[in-house]
Amino acid sequence: MKKSKKLYWAIGAAVFVLAIAAFSLNGGTEAETIIAEKGNIQRTVVENGTVNSKAAYDLYTAFGGTVVSLPTETGQTVKKGEIVIVLNNPEISMQVSSIKAQLAQVRSAITSEQGAISGVRIELDAAQKQFEKVEKLYDFGAASQTDYDNARLIVEKLQNSMQELNNSINAAREQEKSLAEALSTAETSSNELIIRSPMEGKLMYLNCDLGQVVMPGTLIASVAVSGELEVKVDVLSDDIAEVEEGQTVAITAPVLGEKVLSGKVIQVYPQAEEKMSALGVIQRRVPVIISLDEVQNLKPGYEVRAAINTVSKENVLVLPREAIRINAENKPEVMVVKRNKIEFRTIETGIYDSDNIEITKGIEAGEIIIRDAGSALKEGTKVK
Repeated sequence: MKKSKKLYWAIGAAVFVLAIAAFSLNGGTEAETIIAEKGNIQRTVVENGTVNSKAAYDLYTAFGGTVVSLPTETGQTVKKGEIVIVLNNPEISMQVSSIKAQLAQVRSAITSEQGAISGVRIELDAAQKQFEKVEKLYDFGAASQTDYDNARLIVEKLQNSMQELNNSINAAREQEKSLAEALSTAETSSNELIIRSPMEGKLMYLNCDLGQVVMPGTLIASVAVSGELEVKVDVLSDDIAEVEEGQTVAITAPVLGEKVLSGKVIQVYPQAEEKMSALGVIQRRVPVIISLDEVQNLKPGYEVRAAINTVSKENVLVLPREAIRINAENKPEVMVVKRNKIEFRTIETGIYDSDNIEITKGIEAGEIIIRDAGSALKEGTKVK
């Protein structure tokens, strides 16, 4: 009986030792790991943009008025000089009519005074001849002083009348000149109520309806010339510091399917503009112009997605963003698996993109890292 008990305890102890050994070999917390490797990082600024023609003209109203004619419509091809919109401004119309009436009166007065001058000139010629005769007779004593004075007085009166008429005509001609200039200005204003296309192209934008009253300086239409296209994007002022002329851009759009077009930043505007976001938030954005190497089936007015390549590095040590966390000392750290146990290690980082972060110090290529830095694993935890 004693021998049986000893055998039982010996077998139990052996099983226990084997269990401990098995746990030591296979035990531990399961965790997904990755190997720190070298790779490339490409940071981008991504914004929606609009395709525009390089040669596009915005049409603004010079004067306010009511839209009385819309002979064209959005998307229509227009010729140079073709009427796009006609406005009516009663004030300008009345001004033109009033000046024309005044000008007609002045010109009529000039014609009348010119006729009067012709008559006075004939009378003056006759009076001067008569005075010359009377003067000769007076010199020989054949005419009285009264005859002489009367003849001379008639000449002087006619000369004064001639001078007054000439002065009146000169004043009328000055008035005619002033009214003609005013009429030219008023007619120019009236002509500017007829808005025409400055070139042949496609009407991309028409911002009015028949009967609508528009104010001076309103952007009312836009005409684009067929040919080279460019993309305009409005970049948040917080992101614009990294955007520079010459940077490459990847352009995508539903109309392009899987095709990705290449472009280049050719202009960064010098100042930001206030823009309203889709959520109604006012943002400060900087316009950026992008040239296209090819246009495929893009057309002016199409919306595209532009990814501007701003900062990049090649063959550097990188980790996924989710593998890095901030510790209690506000420093980045990772969980390194060393000898099957977790080791917390502080690191230093460089540039980053939407997926990865450059690691400049703290780990080396080939080390095993816990992928999810948010895992509730304690330092020293055994993992498998």
